[in-house]
Amino acid sequence: MKRKTFLPNLPLLGEEGSWTTIRDIVQNRLLPKVEAMGDKFFAHSLLPLPKEATIVPIVSETWSRPRRDGTPQFLFVVSGTGMMLVENHLLSLTTHQGVYLAKEVLYAPYLRLGEQILPCDWLWFKIHPFGVVVLRAKLTPTAHYQSAHFVVAERRLADLFGEWERERLQPQPNPHLTKALLVALFGLLTRLTPFPPPEPQELSSRVQSNDLPTPLQCALVALQRAYNKPLNLNQLAAYCAVTPAYLCRLFRKHLGITPWEYLKRLRLRVAYYLLRETNLSVADVAFLAGFNDMRHFHRLFRQTFQSTPTEIRRKRVRRPSLLRVWD
Repeated sequence: MKRKTFLPNLPLLGEEGSWTTIRDIVQNRLLPKVEAMGDKFFAHSLLPLPKEATIVPIVSETWSRPRRDGTPQFLFVVSGTGMMLVENHLLSLTTHQGVYLAKEVLYAPYLRLGEQILPCDWLWFKIHPFGVVVLRAKLTPTAHYQSAHFVVAERRLADLFGEWERERLQPQPNPHLTKALLVALFGLLTRLTPFPPPEPQELSSRVQSNDLPTPLQCALVALQRAYNKPLNLNQLAAYCAVTPAYLCRLFRKHLGITPWEYLKRLRLRVAYYLLRETNLSVADVAFLAGFNDMRHFHRLFRQTFQSTPTEIRRKRVRRPSLLRVWD
């Protein structure tokens, strides 16, 4: 029996994984499509599933088998051909097409026909009651790349989505209203700033200094963009065009810590923010912050903040909603 080969799941470190680039794609490519087509832009027919179609195996269980998400989501193909499994059917999209997946729809994000893996570049918009989580993901024949999860904690986005969802499910939905709500949702998204991983307070003045060596500045940008992705020292050093030993010396000399101590503190600040500003579960917070071991996450969190994640969650900031809230 032929052994299944899993593609590596790697961080998207370059400018293409930055919020600035993603925002420009939404503003200049996605929004014009929504303005022209409204709901129809996200509606596509499902095709019979070919016998040779299989799920692309990626080093992550949640990306390599069918699943049902509790969050609705919009998808947009930046380039290439995207093939998905949706309710045991084939969904095929090409450049600048999009689709809406309601919550609890059974899907797998990537399909291949036989051994052929078609390159594709996606934007994912996951809708939560607190706002939207945005992700860019690229599939190539040899690897899968993901940007950081950009958390836009703005209830108005969820409210706009909720009004759109209710209107489109009416017996006779108003297409002008549904289009206006979608345009408002994605338009507002481009005007907002997602949660940036905050610098640990004790390092902020040194990190913001313009006197840092270029390789160190490059490493800090990479860690900011891939704080919740598996990233080893060799990869980070190669991206910065230096040796691992030299990069570690730069961290110790200018910041007084190792790259992984910096990354640990960064992830913990991310987790603290998400616990205070969103209604995500503690497990989801740990995952989004880059922790795969819950016991390890709880131990580090308590050591750093002298409180458990659950205790911080109880102090979560609760803001009033302007419209009816989707849940």
